[in-house]
Amino acid sequence: MAVSKKVVWQILLVVLLLAAGAAALAAFALSKKPPSRKVTQVVSPLVRVIQVGNDPVQVTINGEGTVIPMAQPVLAAEVAGRVVYVSPHLVAGGSFKKGELLMKIEQKDYRLALTLAEASVKAAETSLRTTKEEAASALEEWRLLDKDSEKKFGEPPALLVKEPQIAQYKAALEAAQAEVEQARLNLKRTEVRAPFDGRVVSENVDLGQYLAKGGTIGTVFSTEAAEINVHIEDKDLAWLDVPGLTIQGKNGSKAVVKAEFAGRQLTWEGRIVRALGQVDQSTRLVGVVVRVDHPYATLPPLAMGAFVKVDLVGHTLPEASLIPRAALHQGDVVWVVGADGKLRFIKVRVARQEGEQALLNPGLPAGSKVVTTNLREVSDGMKVRTTGQEG
Repeated sequence: MAVSKKVVWQILLVVLLLAAGAAALAAFALSKKPPSRKVTQVVSPLVRVIQVGNDPVQVTINGEGTVIPMAQPVLAAEVAGRVVYVSPHLVAGGSFKKGELLMKIEQKDYRLALTLAEASVKAAETSLRTTKEEAASALEEWRLLDKDSEKKFGEPPALLVKEPQIAQYKAALEAAQAEVEQARLNLKRTEVRAPFDGRVVSENVDLGQYLAKGGTIGTVFSTEAAEINVHIEDKDLAWLDVPGLTIQGKNGSKAVVKAEFAGRQLTWEGRIVRALGQVDQSTRLVGVVVRVDHPYATLPPLAMGAFVKVDLVGHTLPEASLIPRAALHQGDVVWVVGADGKLRFIKVRVARQEGEQALLNPGLPAGSKVVTTNLREVSDGMKVRTTGQEG
């Protein structure tokens, strides 16, 4: 009996503990708030944009080339003789002015030849004059005889009035006069004078040297102008005025010649004067000639043989836009962000691509925001955020 009561109390205690635990668990479950539902927020992609203008843009064609002289003749002796004078400027690198005496050959023999030729002229003139007087006298006698005679003689014979002799002496006089001109020319040619303002490339003559006719004196070049042959693509000719090729006049497009010389960045103004004779068969490029006047007027000068860069100044587009080349898609589409923050596809006309830039003609409206970020997924009208508006 006692054991049964003890068991009963133990069972009641277990039941009470289980009931208390169940009540506590129920109370905890009722006090816990249900979890809130999280709403997913869609964020528009962030893009980088640049503002472009719609302004006049002058097209520039970039090229390069080597400076060459407009004229570079080899001076040679036109008469033979011993050299009696050499200009101190006739040395490699020396400069001279137009008309300056560069070299002189002994003139004595040529002066004597001129004197003899002048004497021959005087002798021929005397012979001709004497013969004409004799002919006039013979003609007068013929006319007197013809007047007194009942039988008319008519015109006098040619031999009587010395027509053959007069013709012979006239020819002799002309020959003598030609000899005088030749002697004077030879005497003048003993002096070699500069044909233009220039500089000396090399010289091959010394004082006391005997020069044969045609002997080389030296090589010189003109400093009145320099030229650069610039090769460009034929499509670039549309932007340039090339005399004889794209225009009829003589005023070609301007050019800016750039070079680094003596540690300085230097520039010279030039102009396109003509095109080369033919298209380069290996590169298919067209050569245009840029001329720079008075290249040695400044120090440092535009030295012959220097390698230079040339900017050919082309036509001006009145309303155009410059954008990064990377902003082009499919070759002729740009992405533009409007005032509503939406991205739009705009088809454009690309007039020219140069380096990292593309030139649009006509241009985009002034202030247009062109996207320069390359998005993987993009659609016309999608909402975007621009740099500086991350929010």
